[in-house]
Parts: sequence; structure tokens; C-alpha cells
Amino acid sequence: MTFREILQSLVDQTPGALAAAVMAGDGVAIDEYERPGAEVDLGAIAIEFGRVFHQSQKVAGALDASRAGALEEMLLVTGSSQLYFRQLDDDSFLVIALEPAGIVGKARYLARAFAQEIREAL
Repeated sequence: MTFREILQSLVDQTPGALAAAVMAGDGVAIDEYERPGAEVDLGAIAIEFGRVFHQSQKVAGALDASRAGALEEMLLVTGSSQLYFRQLDDDSFLVIALEPAGIVGKARYLARAFAQEIREAL
């Protein structure tokens, strides 16, 4: 599967998902998919969040020195959306944008299920 096909599967199979993207560590989109009609600018979000993600990796390292800072996932919840982030490797991560009532558990499950396939496509 291509990145786009994987991302489309993630969005289509997750109730309330709006968009998904594979991002480089600097926040630049490698590829992204947006559900038709959704108005989400994951590129802008990821660039801004990239710095927070890197700082969170440092915090994770301080909390769990035995795993050398292996941050796996983060969830940002606001009044109007949810953003789920999953680390893919040292230089890339997956982001899934969901509506406030979106099923984050399903997004987490599918992100884990597709993670290896995404890594292989990198």
C-alpha cells in the first residue's frame, strides 16, 4: 500500500477521523489524506507541534532513561478537536485529526496496526 492508501484506510475506518498524515521530524508532511469536506491543515499543525513533540521526547527520556526516551504516542484534546500523534521512527511521526467525539481508541489501534507498514514505506 502507498502512504496515501494507508492514511485513507486509517481515516475511513476511524469514526470521527478527519485527516491523517505522516510527518518528518521537522513537521514537513511526507504525505497526508483529508476526508472530503474536512477542513484541517495538518501541515501547519504539525510544523507548530513538531517543537512540542521534540520537547516531549526529552521529557519521556527523563522519565524512562532505561528506554532512552522512547516516546510512543501523545494525545492533544481541545474543545473542537483531538489530535493523536504516534512516533514511527527517530525522524517521523503519524498524526490523526479527529472530531471532538471521534473514537481515539480506534485511531490508536489502527495506528499500531499500520505502523510497521508505514515504516516499511518510509
